Amino acid sequence: MILVILTGGRSKRFGTDKCTYKINGYRSVDLIIKNIGSLFESIILAGQNENLERSTPDPRPGLGPISGLYTGLLTGNDVFLISCDMPFVKKEIVEFILNDKDHDIVCPVVDGIYQVTHAFYSKQVISCVEDEMACYNPSLKSLVSKCKDVLLIGEEELKRFENYKMSFFNFNSQRDLQP
Repeated sequence: MILVILTGGRSKRFGTDKCTYKINGYRSVDLIIKNIGSLFESIILAGQNENLERSTPDPRPGLGPISGLYTGLLTGNDVFLISCDMPFVKKEIVEFILNDKDHDIVCPVVDGIYQVTHAFYSKQVISCVEDEMACYNPSLKSLVSKCKDVLLIGEEELKRFENYKMSFFNFNSQRDLQP
């Protein structure tokens, strides 16, 4: 299984590259790797990013996060997908999600929102991803709603983890990171 970190966003609202923004002395992308990288055989930084030395351009640029997922699935592996603006991801929550990897997709739902960029995707969904990418406005949420074998993990299950919502926190402005 591989970790795919989405690194291709433009960070318009943030004003600078979110992936390389330093938090407590670490780049956001490095915090994610530090927190959960040990769980995976390899890591792909998906999406063209001139500020990262190892980023992999999307095979279908301009389609958003679904193209980053596709980049990972093209390796023939299962994927845990996470966005580069989720640096406080908790290892124990990712382990919990991966315990149910016998499904095509395992997606947490927090505050009624599908956490599609903090989810597991089986290599079996590649044809569904290709079908979704052929749509006018492809999205991961649409993909989750169209796939058959999807496990949604509700907050009742996530509450067992202390401060679980921090794992799903994503920042969009520098103000979001102020205490």
